[in-house]
Formats: sequence, C-alpha cells, structure tokens
Amino acid sequence: MAPPKPLRIAVVLWWVVALLLLLETGLAWFDPAVQGRLLLVNTVVGVVMAVIYLALGALVFRRQGWARFVLTAFAAVHAVLMVVSGAGFGIPVLLLVLGLAGTVLMWAQQSSDFLTGER
Repeated sequence: MAPPKPLRIAVVLWWVVALLLLLETGLAWFDPAVQGRLLLVNTVVGVVMAVIYLALGALVFRRQGWARFVLTAFAAVHAVLMVVSGAGFGIPVLLLVLGLAGTVLMWAQQSSDFLTGER
C-alpha cells in the first residue's frame, strides 16, 4: 500500500527543512560575523540536524510509527530553540512554517491510518 498524499507531502516538507538547514549552514561560511569555533559548531549542528530530519522522514515514509513521535519531538525542540535564540527572519521563519505544516500533515487522519494500519 502506497503512503497517502498528506504523508508524502509531509516527508517532502521535512526533507526541504533538512536542505534549508544545509543551505543556512553553508551561507554561514560566507558571513564574516560567524568565525572560528562558532562557525565549526554551527556547521556540525546544522549537518547533524539535517541528517536527523532526512533519516526520520525516510523512516516515517517506511511506516515506522515511532519515528513520527521522535520527529515531532525533535521539531518541537528545534522550534523552541529557534524562537528562544531569536533566530530572526528569512530561513528560520521558513523552517518554522514548513515544520509546522509537515507536523500537521504527518498527524492527519490519512497519515495516522497508514502508520498505524495493518502491514
């Protein structure tokens, strides 16, 4: 059985979030205000977060229901950290909007039926 459309869209949104994180991380290398240790930490954190979003999205797509819970919790922590740190506008706002849309679609009834249904 193929994944329902809301779940397919949700997974694509999570992968877009991952790619935007990588883009944001890459752009930091051209920002003279971000140097040294901060640049290294920013790069490691950005890449690790992108890999987590990509992996969890793939697991949700493969009907691993537990991955939906982990992805939701991870996205919530990420959103809180962005808001608390005052991440600003642009890519951070886009990340919040896409993450919210991905979460809503991932928990839609069709998606839930697919993830919790019989194999």
